[in-house]
Amino acid sequence: MTRLYSAFPARLALSALFASLIVCTSYAVDTATNQPSIASKIKLAQKNTTEAREAIGQLRNEASALSKPAASQAELQQALAKIKLALSSIESTDAKDLMSDANHFHGRRFDYLFDAALIELRLGNKEAFFNFLESTQHWVLIPAIKKYLSTPSFASIKDEPRLQAYLKASELPAKMGRASVLATGYQDNISNAEKVAGLSLFWSEARRSFVHFQHVPDLDWDRLYLDYLGKVMQTTSTREYYQLMMQLAPLLQDGHTNIYAPDELSDQFYSRPALETALIGQTVLITRVGNQQLAKRIKRGEEITSIDGQPVHEYALNKVAPYASSSTPQDKAVRTYGYGLLMGDKSQSIRLGLRDAAGKERVETVVRGEATDVAGNPAFDFKMLKGEIAYLAIDHFESDAGARKLASLMPTVMKAKGLILDIRSNGGGSSMHAAAVLSLLSKQPVPFADSTERQESNLMRAQSDVIFLGVLRGGLTQPYVKEHQDIYSGTVVVLAGPKTFSAAEDFLLSYITMQRGRIIGSATGGSTGMPLSFKLPGGGSARICVKHDSFPDGREFVGKGIAPDIEIAPTVDDIRAGRDVVLDKALAVLSK
Repeated sequence: MTRLYSAFPARLALSALFASLIVCTSYAVDTATNQPSIASKIKLAQKNTTEAREAIGQLRNEASALSKPAASQAELQQALAKIKLALSSIESTDAKDLMSDANHFHGRRFDYLFDAALIELRLGNKEAFFNFLESTQHWVLIPAIKKYLSTPSFASIKDEPRLQAYLKASELPAKMGRASVLATGYQDNISNAEKVAGLSLFWSEARRSFVHFQHVPDLDWDRLYLDYLGKVMQTTSTREYYQLMMQLAPLLQDGHTNIYAPDELSDQFYSRPALETALIGQTVLITRVGNQQLAKRIKRGEEITSIDGQPVHEYALNKVAPYASSSTPQDKAVRTYGYGLLMGDKSQSIRLGLRDAAGKERVETVVRGEATDVAGNPAFDFKMLKGEIAYLAIDHFESDAGARKLASLMPTVMKAKGLILDIRSNGGGSSMHAAAVLSLLSKQPVPFADSTERQESNLMRAQSDVIFLGVLRGGLTQPYVKEHQDIYSGTVVVLAGPKTFSAAEDFLLSYITMQRGRIIGSATGGSTGMPLSFKLPGGGSARICVKHDSFPDGREFVGKGIAPDIEIAPTVDDIRAGRDVVLDKALAVLSK
């Protein structure tokens, strides 16, 4: 079988191997794979790593012998089972705990995954082939794979879009690099040297640490840097410089990767009127009016048809979308038509073309920065609904306030016939605070995401252009456990949508993994992780996502969003009538 790991420095691999121990966990496969004897060998190999390596390697040798060119379907199935057993050993909990010191096992893991993919392809399982192949991209990118996947053996799939996308992503490691840190204070027009330094800092930090380059394989990050060098030096003020720089981060298509203007320019960039908006289907609606005087002129549910004389979608595409850092189409829609649509300079009013429910059109002028004096929903809104259903909205995980609120309500919640947790407007915070809420809903430990980061040593870079996305050390590695006197064991439904983001998605990941209940609503924002934050020249700042999270079983949701079990979203008529169809659906489900 193809041995791609041979491209790795042998001396480095062996030194990592002999510095490590590995213990195998059981794997339910056919008895022909001789699982007990292999498991025993691997456990004994805690004191003999060479024996462990040989035991795992023998499985691959046996699989190779079984999968000879004239192999029968039965022999290929046996070979696949042996490869999966080898993978289970390498991917065991104990092995993962040693991955940071044993890059050898990372390499072996890729080899076995690639072997399994080849066998699946030979069995005619094209989908399984691509699933195996693509499952490696969130932890290792190997340019050498291209020469194997370009051989005649793969002629039947050479034009498959998924293969071409994989090959593009595999070429990325050679484009990566290193960076340094600097920052200067605000001035109306910082020097060209500072402007170039700020660009170089963001570019190089992303090149070194950004964890999602595989999501943008067509992006030539080096060429983009050269293009922006000339542009930043042509800017004539710090404001103009940041207006340009703030268009750079969104090209990485990640919701946790951003560039922010200096505080001194906040009024010029981030001021909004006391209005909230949203894209409902293809219609842009006002969903909330937060000022009493403004509410006399503009009503909830009215359609925005134009902004400053431009059709609203044209305005959004040209004036707002280029500044929206987002990982998914649904998150981009929220940021373009919600958070950012009316944002801008406080000194400049906005002319809104409006259409009411009867179809009558008019133009209203609104100002940015107007005070909000209409009360919204209370923090952590709780109520008992019909059918003895408890409802709690948790709008953030920035603190443990959500968990404390639920804990304080437990005497009431324990009597409820069902519980609805609404995190549709939860933009995240800390995964620990999210887990604290779940600990009140189950006695089982709360699992966290499988997290990885880029792990590149200078020695590895000197000898190979491979990038490992290795298991994250420290932080959220062990399940969250906290005992409570009262645990609500009744039926739970969670409401989610495209504003459900970051740690709120981590909450859903744990909730799903625990099989605690259903999710109703729309796909989430599809972005979580840990951003590396740093200051830029002129008083601005930036952040770059450096941690990749996935479900413990390897399923991806970053760049996709977490889909609900029951999908339902409000229509224009629902917004105008004040109907909450997502909540109504949850009540209907719980009533059964």
